[in-house]
Amino acid sequence: MSHRSLASLITVLAIAVAAPALAEVKKGDRAPELDGAKDAAGKAFSLKATKGRFVVMTFGGSWCKPCKKELPAWDKLAAKWKDKVTFIAVNLDNDSAKGKKFFDSLKVKNMIRVYAPEEKAAAADIYSPPTQPTTYILSPKGIVLEMHEAYSSGDDAKMDALLAKLVK
Repeated sequence: MSHRSLASLITVLAIAVAAPALAEVKKGDRAPELDGAKDAAGKAFSLKATKGRFVVMTFGGSWCKPCKKELPAWDKLAAKWKDKVTFIAVNLDNDSAKGKKFFDSLKVKNMIRVYAPEEKAAAADIYSPPTQPTTYILSPKGIVLEMHEAYSSGDDAKMDALLAKLVK
């Protein structure tokens, strides 16, 4: 092996070892921005815009069967908590038009709709939700207070009770 090849190999290995590994966002972490995410108008979406409010943010897509039950339940809670909590639905469909159609079919109207196609936006890689849907509850300072994986009957009542304890 030439000195040049060896030097190149050492450089590549040094970069690979030094690069931070992506890890899923967990309870207690500061919520990272949703890199590459866009709002319903096609503009870049920023979590900074929600600073000072509690946030309930869920990740899912049209292929996610539990999302079809979760989103309408969270949308009802969003109407109830609108003065104190911002609800965000992050759609991961690679085709944003499909994501819009999915939200429309579920009549999601009280949540902020955000589109973060898995192939184009880094949001899913950054958060690395362990399942779909995964919901994060953020403090007004942007700290992950709770995580909720999946969705089953009765989770809306549990979420409502949890918000009642957190948001005073």
